[in-house]
Amino acid sequence: MRFTYFCPRLRFSDYHWRWDAVADSEHVSKVQEGTAAWNRWREEEPDVIPDLGWANLNGINLDGAVFAKSALKLAFCKGCSMVGADFSEANMRGVNLEGCDLRGAVFRSANLEGAHMLGADLTGADFAGANLKLANFDGAVLRDANLRGAKKLRASQLFHLKELGNLNVSDEILEKVKTQSPHLFE
Repeated sequence: MRFTYFCPRLRFSDYHWRWDAVADSEHVSKVQEGTAAWNRWREEEPDVIPDLGWANLNGINLDGAVFAKSALKLAFCKGCSMVGADFSEANMRGVNLEGCDLRGAVFRSANLEGAHMLGADLTGADFAGANLKLANFDGAVLRDANLRGAKKLRASQLFHLKELGNLNVSDEILEKVKTQSPHLFE
């Protein structure tokens, strides 16, 4: 008899173990040195695509860090402060951003498929062009955030927000959220 584990957010085929799935230790060391060192290294090495996949970055302060075009697939960033960080075009599939302070962060054209943003403060964040398929925003604050042009976003992903004041999203999605979660508009 064969048993298959089912998880509605992740498929085994998408996140199977590979020997090269571990983050580059040099890149992890650089990011752990802090924002100034990280951004300086990014400027000095513009052709390097940082690989932080599966990295444990929990609780680090990375306000203003530039992660544009980085690989953060399945990284653990729980409780981080990344105010104003730039994640443009980053691969962030399955990343754990639970409880993070991401006010003003830029996620333009980032791949956030299956990302966990439970309880994150995403006030003023920009998700234009980002892939938000199965991204979990439960308990998150999306006040003044821009979700216009985000790809694969469903209204049901926004039903359990903590706050959404002045959320910039399509009228169709906004109407569905109003119907299912009227308490968010009181």
